[in-house]
Amino acid sequence: MATVEYSLFRAKFIRPTQTSFLHADITTPAVFLKAIEERPSAELRRGRIWHIGNIRLFSENTGYFAVGRTTNATIEKFDETTGDFVEEELATSPYTHCVFDASLGLLGIAHKASLARWSKGVAARIQELLSKSEVVRSNDISVEVAPIPNPEGFLRALMSAYRVSRFTATFHGPNPFDADEYFQKPLAIYLSAANGVKGKAQINGEDLNRDVLKGVTRSTAATGNEASARIRTTIRHKPITINLKGDPVKRGYDEDDHQPEAVLEDLTQTYERVRNDEGN
Repeated sequence: MATVEYSLFRAKFIRPTQTSFLHADITTPAVFLKAIEERPSAELRRGRIWHIGNIRLFSENTGYFAVGRTTNATIEKFDETTGDFVEEELATSPYTHCVFDASLGLLGIAHKASLARWSKGVAARIQELLSKSEVVRSNDISVEVAPIPNPEGFLRALMSAYRVSRFTATFHGPNPFDADEYFQKPLAIYLSAANGVKGKAQINGEDLNRDVLKGVTRSTAATGNEASARIRTTIRHKPITINLKGDPVKRGYDEDDHQPEAVLEDLTQTYERVRNDEGN
């Protein structure tokens, strides 16, 4: 049975630190929706025009769209009328499925090898397309589509370590609504005041509080950021560095009868497990 594999991403719409009277008073979910509904198209690579289309809403903030690219391909064929072999140029448009929840900033992207080797390649093209939408450009908003990694392996190593002496995490500003209280929200204020876009913070100690680090780790993963920790697995072992980054969380579905609305519901539950440890 063939399967289609969806990867989970976080779409961030980062507003400028200093707003202008020319900027619209519009919420982040509304920016996400409007950027999609504009159906942006652009030649992101020479001879390859990418498009967003096939938009279908499930609710006020959730829905589906297709993303793909158009390229010209030359095929060789036999012309029955003339009896000659000829070359004919045709436009090909492979595409893949995407589901989204604008209120959470969630984006599920189905893998398709004819578009990109990895789903992160398609995510990068979606980021470029959304960045070219009028609502994003007119409000000087930066777009980032980042993978939501699975934090479980990182957390197991962190929680079982003999000692944790260092913890580092990246952050952006302003941070999403579900950023943690200890780390990301306070640093977002600092970042905004300094006119920054992104940053990285590190804390050190004899043995850091695991419960605090657990919450920050889940928040960091859910918001599409990265983390690392310096740990000792046992009293006898030398310190090592573990990392939270890389590939997004993935879920597979039957290719022939998978329903995008059901996929989104499942991916939302997956996000909740990443962020809040629900069901683990």
